[in-house]
Amino acid sequence: MSPMPPDRLVVPATHVYTLRRLLITHGGPVTHALDELDRPLAQAGQGGAVSLRLDDQWCARVESLGQPELGHLSGRACRVAEHGVLGFALLSCANLGEALKLWTRYAPTLAGGFEIRQAVVPGGMEFTIRDLYPLLPGRSFAMDRFVAFTLGLCEQLAGLPPQAMALYLPARALTRAVAASRHHPMPALAGDPGQVRLIVSNTSLATPIASAHAALLAVLQQQCELEHARVRRPGDWAGRVEHLLERRLDLPFPIEAAAKALCVSTRTLKRRLQEEGWSYRTLVDEVRKREALRAMANPSLRLEDIAGLVGYTDQANFARAFRRWTGQAPGTYRTEQAAKVTPLRQAFRAAA
Repeated sequence: MSPMPPDRLVVPATHVYTLRRLLITHGGPVTHALDELDRPLAQAGQGGAVSLRLDDQWCARVESLGQPELGHLSGRACRVAEHGVLGFALLSCANLGEALKLWTRYAPTLAGGFEIRQAVVPGGMEFTIRDLYPLLPGRSFAMDRFVAFTLGLCEQLAGLPPQAMALYLPARALTRAVAASRHHPMPALAGDPGQVRLIVSNTSLATPIASAHAALLAVLQQQCELEHARVRRPGDWAGRVEHLLERRLDLPFPIEAAAKALCVSTRTLKRRLQEEGWSYRTLVDEVRKREALRAMANPSLRLEDIAGLVGYTDQANFARAFRRWTGQAPGTYRTEQAAKVTPLRQAFRAAA
């Protein structure tokens, strides 16, 4: 979610510093997992943003360290505001229940590869988290991080300790949660395979959020909805392919690799996309365009950085593609966009 979507094109340096510290503290010899962090961190500084993708390949590297609690520790260390527009929307909600409702709807757009459903249960609300791509490398780390941040969300927004919730995990995830409980309390119980269930009581859902701001929330939610409409196509094949592409634009990812990740043949994937009016090449181009325009909103990224992030090794090829998308050169587009006063900027100024 613009202007700074975490875990996609740009990661706040504070978040990466936290994750790096956890790796050093708990991971032993982790040079191979930190090589790509040090240079961008040095360029960004503590308060900047890092041009980095915390993609499945990187998560797999972290997972290979053999420290099962790292995903949970990383998620608990993440702050709400690090999630850009959605994070500020959560902080602006009236109570925890309203915030979790927003999280359920928009977090899968932000994180990618997860599905969250909510249902009323006796005495509260149940949130079920499912990994859409459990066979991909690094998904254990990604799932643990996502679940732990959801727990931390309740604590940061409403002061709700983890012990006040019921968390049901699959057997393997339960083992990792037990390991993490040495550092953070984890209300982990044995649950169903393939999904995580979190139950929050009605009393906890009604807990007010101190930073509530109704007017700001209305504008922020509009931005979240625009992003949700652009990115999410729940249940269709084009949407599932988009999720894969978003995390691999800077790496070669042919249709054969996408089909394997989705557990279908290449021929079947082509046919499914054609039935929905898409081709794989068209989807690649659309995702590149969307992510490039998103990255343009971050002034800390150079044009050559953006080109590399969306899969262009040659700056001239990126410039030609950008002209085809927008009718403007990248530099001209960025200058014009920076001069605009958007409703989102007006809302932040009014709330300041």
